[in-house]
Amino acid sequence: MPFRDLREFLSFLEDKGELRRIKKAVDTRYEIAAYVRKTSDIKGPALLFENVKNFDIPVVGGLFATRKRALLALGAESDRYMDRFIEAFDHLVPARLVPSGPCKEVIYKGKDIDLTRFPVPIFSARDSAPFITAGLVISRDPETGKKNTSIYRLQVHGPNRLGVKAQQLARQHRKAEARGEPLPVAIAIGTEPVLHLATQWDAPYGVDEMAFAGALRGEPVEVVRAETVDLEVPATAEIVIEGHVLPDVREQEGPFGEVGGYYTPGYPKPVIEVTAITHRKNPIFQAALTGMPTTENHILRQIPMEAAYYWDLKKRHPGVTAVHFPAAGAILFMVVIAMKQAYQYEARNLIATMFGTRRNKIVIVVDDDVDIFDMEKVLWAVATRCQPDEDVIIFSRLSTSGMDPSARRVEGTDSFWNSGLGIDATKPFGQPFPEVVTVPGVDKVKLDEEA
Repeated sequence: MPFRDLREFLSFLEDKGELRRIKKAVDTRYEIAAYVRKTSDIKGPALLFENVKNFDIPVVGGLFATRKRALLALGAESDRYMDRFIEAFDHLVPARLVPSGPCKEVIYKGKDIDLTRFPVPIFSARDSAPFITAGLVISRDPETGKKNTSIYRLQVHGPNRLGVKAQQLARQHRKAEARGEPLPVAIAIGTEPVLHLATQWDAPYGVDEMAFAGALRGEPVEVVRAETVDLEVPATAEIVIEGHVLPDVREQEGPFGEVGGYYTPGYPKPVIEVTAITHRKNPIFQAALTGMPTTENHILRQIPMEAAYYWDLKKRHPGVTAVHFPAAGAILFMVVIAMKQAYQYEARNLIATMFGTRRNKIVIVVDDDVDIFDMEKVLWAVATRCQPDEDVIIFSRLSTSGMDPSARRVEGTDSFWNSGLGIDATKPFGQPFPEVVTVPGVDKVKLDEEA
């Protein structure tokens, strides 16, 4: 059965020894982030901060800081989750509208709106302000009516204003702005965990991530109508912020410590004017650390992206057996793919396919006998099966994300480009190659048992 809400998931994690309660008083300025950074580095438990200085609302952080917890959110005990994602890709389950839900237990409008009553952390040393980092931003294309749900960073500018750095949202905002209209949005904080994973799927534009979450859950996400915008929001969310992205308004946003492990500079970005805040009684604020790998931001992207690219690449190259986006590649800039080649140079064709995406800086292809989730084994394959003069491919001037600090900006635009490195670390197709050393019986050894 799927988790009904964040609270049920937290109880489940506590029973599994995957949640620790922090009872000492902690500060929203750096201290919560420091704890989450530490537990992320040691692959420790999620943390529930019960005593946040100057606030009466607890904060949960590090919820997805390990791959194990992300898979537990899906109800998967191991990495065998691909079939579930692939089934969900093809059988979306639309959200179900219900009359009301816990997210409406407390409602603030007008002069009662105050974002500063919530314990929004300041994460990194040069971050310009508190940032909401685990809010699910729900919006609708003003032309097509198609919905989108994703996670964007949101800078708290004041009691009723947020700065937003977005991607899909920016496309919708431009359309609304061209009409001179604001873009309605709703931000859900503290939802059942599958929703977070669903929003990180690289879905085709216009596909509803709520419906994908429903497919992953095996039952629809229950939603209620927002108070002041024409959108539906998760009924069991802890906190919902409603508002509009204003047309022709930009305010300074950033710097912020981003997923690549570097600060992105501050510059003017769109602004959300808040029109309502609703929340549960005694809400829990959810925070998510990003920055130097590995953090929960990396894990959240990693699992859905691996499934999505496996699903897509398998159609073109049936020999693909696994896809991995290592956190060390900041999720955006490196991919390792295992395959069983059907013809000579197929690995090179696969590399070219990946260069057609924006996940395209470093592509490594290995044989299907290599564990691509163990980077030591991947580098072993590169070192022993690759001849650089034949097996290294470089593409120049590929469109890329501005998240890459080494990317070059296209002069006079907001677009970026970089070069792509492809490494074919597969054994020569159809040719003899030395046999890999093995030790019989290793799989039968149980070190935790008596000799």
